[in-house]
Amino acid sequence: SAALQAAPSGRRVVLIDEQEEPGGSLLAEREIIDGKPAIEWVSATLATLATYANVQVLNRTTVTGYYDHDVLAAVERVSTHLGPNAAAHLPRERWWRIRARQVVLASGAMERPLVFPDNDRPGVMLASAVRHYLNRYGVAAGQRTVVYTCNDSAYLTAIDLAERGFG
Repeated sequence: SAALQAAPSGRRVVLIDEQEEPGGSLLAEREIIDGKPAIEWVSATLATLATYANVQVLNRTTVTGYYDHDVLAAVERVSTHLGPNAAAHLPRERWWRIRARQVVLASGAMERPLVFPDNDRPGVMLASAVRHYLNRYGVAAGQRTVVYTCNDSAYLTAIDLAERGFG
């Protein structure tokens, strides 16, 4: 959203996402943004950003440091994911040093796991992971589900599971 607002200014805009495609958690959400499902909003926004010559989208790129005077370090995975199919002329990774006038961090939130004995057993998952598998890939995390929560976001998971008959 910030990149979409900044693009018409003519200033150089760099949108960085560590995943293979931008969108973050919106890729697995069923929310409505500007009258569209989240996944359609992401696609439309990326298509609009692609029309601007001053916008660069870096997928598979991780910002590893944010330093004084708005300097960022990032590592782009150029061909490591391609394995032996990678073109010989491509580097495996590219290191970026970015000097910015302004930085908008949209790093998302980290869900905190509940701590209890044996919480690392198969089938014990964070609610956001269950929702991600269900909404993005159509995969249920199990036949029966128990949702235990310490925040409101787990209710979205419970609703999505119940609507698909896994509640």
